[in-house]
Amino acid sequence: MYVKQVFSIWRLLQGIWAGVLAVTIYSTLVFYLYTYENWHFLSFPVSIITILGTALSLLLGFRTNSAYDRWWEARKVWGAIVNDSRTLVRQASAFITTEEKEKKELISNIAHLQIAWCYALTNSLRKEAVLVYADLHLNAEEHDYISRQDNIPNAILNLIQFKLSDLNRAGKLETLLYQNIDSTVQRLCDAMGKCERIKNTVFPTQYSFFVIFVIFIFTLILPMGLVESIGRISIPVTFTISFLFFYVEWIAYIMQNPFENGPNDIPMTTLSRTIEINLLQMIDAPKIPEKILPKKGVVM
Repeated sequence: MYVKQVFSIWRLLQGIWAGVLAVTIYSTLVFYLYTYENWHFLSFPVSIITILGTALSLLLGFRTNSAYDRWWEARKVWGAIVNDSRTLVRQASAFITTEEKEKKELISNIAHLQIAWCYALTNSLRKEAVLVYADLHLNAEEHDYISRQDNIPNAILNLIQFKLSDLNRAGKLETLLYQNIDSTVQRLCDAMGKCERIKNTVFPTQYSFFVIFVIFIFTLILPMGLVESIGRISIPVTFTISFLFFYVEWIAYIMQNPFENGPNDIPMTTLSRTIEINLLQMIDAPKIPEKILPKKGVVM
């Protein structure tokens, strides 16, 4: 996720330069054939181009809004994860009633499990090695349990739930208070499910293909409609208009998948590190990791 906007031509053209270059060469060819080879049949009615351009703008607007909705929902879900992670440890600190040493160990264990869950969910959504960073907060028994599970983040939530249930049965966590902290665990589970839904729901490929096809048709006839009226100026005008359409479509493409570990995606690693720092400070841990700083204006 970008946090410092630095102007970069390459950043603007990355992913669309081939299409823009092809359109510019094509518009140059149309101008040459029309002007020097007298291929006047290449002229195209401007009114049709105007209508097609308007329709294309509406399609791109809908596609961009749909992609942004997916990205923004993902960001809201991770905002809720940050809040609920803090709430879980805060509730554990306030609700668990036992001797001080045992209480501190129990709260520390829950905090470390929650940190491991955040990292495991991050890696799972990115299709990376799930236990990277997460295994630093698990003991041997916990690691052995979750390594046998297909859904590791869900297995870690199970461990948290088991510990809370054991505390309730042992009388160290009152039933009413247990229900409150259980609601927090449920919200974390819901957040995990929402992330998996966004990750596994593919943006309709037919719609994406149709938008690209319309852009192709539009850029094909655009220089034909301009060359008669403005001559060689049609080349930079075609470049500018095609660049705008290609770029808007590219923005929609990269935003529709917010968990791919790209520079425009949700900075889950940084958010997980923020949660780790907050929870470790809440339990007075001796070692607190450093914040993850942006690299070249990007946080991951």
